[in-house]
Amino acid sequence: MEEQKFSFSDSFNKAKEYVDTQLELLKLKSIAKASRIGATIILDSTKLILVLLIIFFVSLSLGFWLGELMGSNALGFLTTGIIFFIILLLVNVRSGPLEKKFMGLIINRVFTKWNDDVDSKENASHDSSNNETAAK
Repeated sequence: MEEQKFSFSDSFNKAKEYVDTQLELLKLKSIAKASRIGATIILDSTKLILVLLIIFFVSLSLGFWLGELMGSNALGFLTTGIIFFIILLLVNVRSGPLEKKFMGLIINRVFTKWNDDVDSKENASHDSSNNETAAK
């Protein structure tokens, strides 16, 4: 058998290579997580815009329908405005608990996306490599 000699330069090169690899891995993981969060923000924004459009058209329909029932479109839209004003008052009265609830939802959504599939795939590959090492 050939005897291996200890070399500081080889050890230093291996350590430098290890640090470079870890930095690259950290960079790639950060990019993956940031892109996942960015995609979630874009999709949620799109959903919000669509919900706002639905609310807009439903309120128009409600205004015209109430206008038919009352015999005047102006009264129909006035009644629709009063309904939205009452909803606004209810939201203002409950703003503290609603704010806390929405903050919790947003934080949970971001952190579940942050820790989602990337970490579970990493843990699965790490566990399988540990099993292979233990089997040897």
